[in-house]
Amino acid sequence: MLGADVVVLLAVAAAGLLAGRLVRLPPIPAYLVAGVVAGPGVLHWVSRTETVEQLAAVGVALLLFGVGIEFSLDRLRLRAARMAATGALQVAGTTAATAATLRLLGTPWATAVFAGFLVSASSTAIVFKEYADAGELDAPPGQAAAGILLFQDLALVPMMLLVPVLAHPGAHVLASVGTALLRAAVAVGALLVLARVVLPRALALVARARTPELFPLAAFLAAFGTAWAATALGLAIPIGTFLAGLALSGSPYAHHVFAELLPLRDAFVAVFFTSVGMLLAPAEALAHPALAAGMLLLVVGKGVLIAAIVALLWRSLGLGVLAGFALAQIGEFSFVLSRTGVAAGLMPDGAESAFLAVAILTMAATPLLLRVGRRLAEAAGARPTAVPASPLRDHVLVLGCGTTGQAVARVLRETGIPFLAVDLVAPVVEAARAENLPVRFGDASRRGVLEELGAPAARAAVVTVGDPGATRRIVSVLRQMNPRCRIIVRAQRVAEVEELERLGADDVVPSEFETSIELFVRLLGHMGVPRHVARVQESLIRLDRYQALRGVGASAELLAKAGQIIAGGILETAQVMEGSPACGRTIGELAIRQQTGATVLSVVRGAGPVAEVGPGTRLEAGDFVVLYGEHEAIDRALDVLEPPRDRRRPSTSGA
Repeated sequence: MLGADVVVLLAVAAAGLLAGRLVRLPPIPAYLVAGVVAGPGVLHWVSRTETVEQLAAVGVALLLFGVGIEFSLDRLRLRAARMAATGALQVAGTTAATAATLRLLGTPWATAVFAGFLVSASSTAIVFKEYADAGELDAPPGQAAAGILLFQDLALVPMMLLVPVLAHPGAHVLASVGTALLRAAVAVGALLVLARVVLPRALALVARARTPELFPLAAFLAAFGTAWAATALGLAIPIGTFLAGLALSGSPYAHHVFAELLPLRDAFVAVFFTSVGMLLAPAEALAHPALAAGMLLLVVGKGVLIAAIVALLWRSLGLGVLAGFALAQIGEFSFVLSRTGVAAGLMPDGAESAFLAVAILTMAATPLLLRVGRRLAEAAGARPTAVPASPLRDHVLVLGCGTTGQAVARVLRETGIPFLAVDLVAPVVEAARAENLPVRFGDASRRGVLEELGAPAARAAVVTVGDPGATRRIVSVLRQMNPRCRIIVRAQRVAEVEELERLGADDVVPSEFETSIELFVRLLGHMGVPRHVARVQESLIRLDRYQALRGVGASAELLAKAGQIIAGGILETAQVMEGSPACGRTIGELAIRQQTGATVLSVVRGAGPVAEVGPGTRLEAGDFVVLYGEHEAIDRALDVLEPPRDRRRPSTSGA
């Protein structure tokens, strides 16, 4: 049963988020501060109950499952060796330096090594989010940080298994260490096989079922099922879900799984970090200032060590400075590890309070430290934050990749316009990928899916989804995310036009009347109406929201406008086609002006216009001729420029 503490905790998290927004504090630090203020250590508004603990565990599991999916092993392969070396040196160096320092101060070896474990981990969630928001995940700063964070997170698996060995050393320590590491390797391998081999195939079957309600259940089953499998294999739940997300990151269904979990994940993450803040009792931390100061100095030392390692291996002083500031905090995995250490008796009195104070302080300060690090890195002259242009900017989104969507995607590909497509029908996605079209599996009505597609930076979007309800949700969410995006929608019925325009669509094309328009235009051509007049009529039908086809009738203003358009002269560009009467003849020989009434203004051949166009200008196949005249004159001129067989065929062109 949902307790009052959970309701109060959610209210505190919401209030903290709003307060943080007012002072420009990122969400995670805002949750931490709100938890400290409202928790048992200050105002006593809320306490950590068993229900809160369980929700917090769910939150960190979902958080790290999403972090694993976003990491993408495939994206990290290019710099895998250097990233692994950086991470290994950082974890080993930080653990050794911390343990040696504390041992010199008289701390027992077991406690000193465990403290090194705690200090070595940085906050994957905070740092990864900061780099993602800055668009630097694929740039050197993001890659350097990702290598260290990934190694830290993976290293926590043997660290967790070594805690009992540190707490109860004996004659068989080496055997225990070897057994623990072997267990870790087997557990990690089994979980990676499960997530890399079994989960993608299971999700593919779910996607092929074409039951939208089934995929959210499958997404939650993937996250919590791997969490259960992790505990069965002897791993901590956060470690298991992170590894599962990491292994699943290469699956075509990974991003849709992430989108399904995103709304619930954000709520549970708020619970987790707010509950972490509740752990801190400022009075207890202040009672041990020496311990807190010592822990803080160790974290600062970790930042210096990271800066040196990155500067050496990545050959950039600026990049090293930025990495040192970015990763100089204690991470969320350390909270999980500290609980194990407290239970095993590896943390002396007062040490836990000092650890919590330093962890929460450094995590909350990370956004500010990143800003300082960027300025110092730029001052070092390396400009490590220079990021190449993101492929997900000023692109086109094709939302729905059925017959219409694939046709649009093919044209975009041939014209070289950058785009991304998405569809929720697995066979459609597979067919499009077989054509090497950039198509992802996902529900475009989900905010998380649109974010993965770069919707906030998209230049335009074409919505061809068949479900009217989903179409309305897509238009509404997309307009909220990107006010400048041009949204073009294919609707099923003309009655949907006004509603979609109200939700934010710029252009709505109802498919039920497009066939009628095409039949109408072909009929006009068959009846001898000049094709340009037919084009005007076609445009006017669309301009007046299909009222003529709906039986409503056109307005007087629109009819008057039609008369003006038809009576006036127009510009038209026509191509000289092989087999036409104009091919190989001069303008003078054709007597276009005398025979048709249209005037030739220019001729474009190849990359530019032909100089001094006159009666002696000879037309070649492929030339573009710019014409001016009345509609009937232009129509007669086109008869000269097109092959005879095309003159007998009704026009199918549209405005």
